[in-house]
Amino acid sequence: MFALSRRSFLKLSIGGILSGAVFSLLGGLYALRIEPRWVEVTRPRIALRRLPKALEGFTIAHLSDIHLGPYVRPQDVRMAVWMVNALKPDLIVLTGDFVYHSARYSAACAKELASLSAPCGVYAVLGNHDVWTDAGKVVRDLREAGVRVLRNEREAVEIGDARLWLLGIEDTGYTGFLGGFFSDFQAMWQKAAQALAGLLDEIPPDEPRILLVHNPDFTEMLPDEQIDLALCGHTHGGQVRLPFIGAPVLPSCFGQKYAAGLVSNEHTLVYVNRGLGLIYPPIRFNCRPEITLIQLKSFLTPSVDLTNPVLPL
Repeated sequence: MFALSRRSFLKLSIGGILSGAVFSLLGGLYALRIEPRWVEVTRPRIALRRLPKALEGFTIAHLSDIHLGPYVRPQDVRMAVWMVNALKPDLIVLTGDFVYHSARYSAACAKELASLSAPCGVYAVLGNHDVWTDAGKVVRDLREAGVRVLRNEREAVEIGDARLWLLGIEDTGYTGFLGGFFSDFQAMWQKAAQALAGLLDEIPPDEPRILLVHNPDFTEMLPDEQIDLALCGHTHGGQVRLPFIGAPVLPSCFGQKYAAGLVSNEHTLVYVNRGLGLIYPPIRFNCRPEITLIQLKSFLTPSVDLTNPVLPL
C-alpha cells in the first residue's frame, strides 16, 4: 500500500492549493480581460419561406448590445466596426443597447458606428438601456451618424425588383427576469404589439419581413406566420455559460430558451445575438461577444441550416 509521510502530504496539499489559486487567477483574468474582447463571427444560414430568388444569398450583419460605457471603450467599438465592414454585408442591423448607465456615451458610440458601410444601409432599434437613459439623445446621435433608427416604423429595402421589409419595434424598458411572469410582460408590451400590427398592414403577403426588436421575449407575442425572421439581442448569452447548466442568469421570462443563437418558436424564427458589450459584472466565460453574418436562403418552407453551431454548450 502506498503511504504518504506527513511532510509529503503537506507538500502535496500546499501544491494543490497553489495550483488552484493560480488556476483561479488565470481563469479570472481570462473572463475579465480576454474573452470580453475576443469577438466571434458566427455565420448562420437561414431559409425564409417568403424570400424571393433575387435575394438568395443576401447577407445581413447583425450587432447588438454595444453598451459603450464603463466597461466598453470606443476602440472596442471601432474594432467591431472594422470587422463588420471587412465582411462586406449587404445590410447592417443594430438591435439596441448602445449605451450603459448614461446617454452621455451615445455620441462617442455613434461616432464609431458612423463608419459602418453596407450597400443597403444601416438600421437600428433602441434597447432597454437606451430607453432607461435618454432615448431622444441616443436617436439623435445615431441619426447624425447616418444610422436609420426605426421607432415603431417600417421600411422596404429595395434590391433590384425585390423588396425586403424591415419592421422596427422600440423597447418598452420592461424586461422579464429569471423566469418572471410572461403575463406581466405582455401587459407592458401590448402597445408595441399593436404598433407592429399596424406596421404589418398593407405589406404584400408574398414579400419577406424581418423584425428588429431588442428583447426576444416579444417574439412570443407575434401573430402567426406574419414575420419571417426576428433579430434580437438583450440576453448577452448570459455572459457566463457553465457546462451542463448553461447561463445561470438570464433577463428573460423563458429561462434558457432565448439565451443565444437561432430559436424556432410557434410564431417565427428568432436569432438572438450575444452582444458586443457587457453589463455588471463585466465578465464573459464560454460566451464570447458576437458579430453575426446571416445569409438568407430561399426555400418553399422555412428551414434553418445549423451546420455552423452558434453556441455549443
